[in-house]
Amino acid sequence: MIQRTRRLIRSALPVLLLIASSAGLAADDGEQPTDGEQPTASEQPTASEQPTASEQPTHREQPTHREVESIKLEIGTEGRLETMAMNQAGELLAAVTWLVKKPTAEGDPPATDDPTFWDYWSERREIRVLDGDGTELRKIEIENVVPLQICGTDDGSIYLGGEYLIAKIDRDGKLVEKVKIVDVIPNTNADTHISGIAVNDQYLFVAIGSGRSLRATEDIVRLTRDLKNPTMIVERQFGCCSHIDLAIDGDALLVAENSRHRVNRFSFDGELLGRWGQRDRTGIEGFGACCNPVNFDLIDGRLVTAESGIGRVKEFHSDGTFKQLIGYVDTTKFDRGSRIAAASCYIPVEVSADGNRIYVMDVRANLIRVLQRIES
Repeated sequence: MIQRTRRLIRSALPVLLLIASSAGLAADDGEQPTDGEQPTASEQPTASEQPTASEQPTHREQPTHREVESIKLEIGTEGRLETMAMNQAGELLAAVTWLVKKPTAEGDPPATDDPTFWDYWSERREIRVLDGDGTELRKIEIENVVPLQICGTDDGSIYLGGEYLIAKIDRDGKLVEKVKIVDVIPNTNADTHISGIAVNDQYLFVAIGSGRSLRATEDIVRLTRDLKNPTMIVERQFGCCSHIDLAIDGDALLVAENSRHRVNRFSFDGELLGRWGQRDRTGIEGFGACCNPVNFDLIDGRLVTAESGIGRVKEFHSDGTFKQLIGYVDTTKFDRGSRIAAASCYIPVEVSADGNRIYVMDVRANLIRVLQRIES
């Protein structure tokens, strides 16, 4: 019942956000950003502000990549692409869930779409391992954890972040370790979940979210790789809809505080080392739409950012200096909805080792869009 309810909430979220924004309300009791950075519906980009094929950018605004054929997963109508990541071998990890009807015992009511019988639904979960061209290499079945966030490691194991749990599995899906979020942060509420995840050779970092509105906040916790010794290092980062991406750059942790249109840089002990980024509805160097950058990826110390709602992918130097526009992925399906609905979307991005291919997850179409470097 919990998983069915979660799906309904996620599917209805854009509409709820639009209503809440129009009424000046929010869906939870989280603290509103107090520095005038909270986005409003009127600040969303209009259709006229979206880039068109006829526009010819110049200099650093000339895109380096163009969208090519997408990677489509055969997951059926009940399947949902939850998230994606890339492991050290350059393989894509696509986390997929399905709603399936439970077998009914004699005397049980039938398993139907009627909410009265939601307890007769369950959820099947797996990770599809793909090569860079989208060819499926293997499947990993998952038990007990909804893979809202995943992160591959150098030894082939995978960390999973979901509702209530953090887990580690080996490359075959066997559970190695797991810990309840309530054991990491005591007295958490019923809607606590993992909103972001990153790992290096020593630590696992997780963003633990509360609430799913524009006012959602996340706390950053550091654990050892065996999921022990949890330490709260950063409190109250603002990530819209409980999405807040993490990445590790040498001895620093990067946090995409998307509701404030910026990237924060922390030490592993939580000391703020710096921050950069700003909202910009018209220029190329800032971040547009409601809450961006929602997701990012690192390549050779440079940050590749993905902006939901406008489908824009850019590259920055480590100090936040704009380097270049990479390109755009199609947002037609997003643009047909409300502007807030477009901007509230989750848009994981991964970069191939040579930088020639950029993978951008389209959560609504259940596919992975691909940007290919334009040959000079």
